[in-house]
Amino acid sequence: MSSYVELPIGIGLIPCDTLIEDRLTGKKTLVGIIGSIRVAKFPCIYPSFHLLVSLTSGNGNYPCTLEVVSESRNTVIFSGKGNLKFTDPTQVIDLVFVLKRIHFNYPDTYWIKFSVDGEPLMTRPLRVSLMEPPEDSISPPSASAEE
Repeated sequence: MSSYVELPIGIGLIPCDTLIEDRLTGKKTLVGIIGSIRVAKFPCIYPSFHLLVSLTSGNGNYPCTLEVVSESRNTVIFSGKGNLKFTDPTQVIDLVFVLKRIHFNYPDTYWIKFSVDGEPLMTRPLRVSLMEPPEDSISPPSASAEE
């Protein structure tokens, strides 16, 4: 058991297309916040997305885990581990992850899960589904011959 008393508080778990960080100020800009992904076919490999995990109120060192889990099959399609180090409970730590080449084999709700010291801290759903065909590709109904 570690020397800390309680777990940090999660203040944000946000997937987006791109995350830009200003090198001078450290300010982050999230572009294209993702709530769902539509793909042309399954299985698919999604090229990449960024994930911002923001935490505060920690004190000391914590092991952490990020996972993406299929809801219907309860299978982990991505997993990564690391460590957090808080020097002060008022500190805000922003972790930036770039998830590349994620395999989505079927339509589902996938849960993005961030855990600290084995305890779930934050989760967020990500729905992955098939794209709808464009409306102009659907044939209009046939005209009836009744007159």
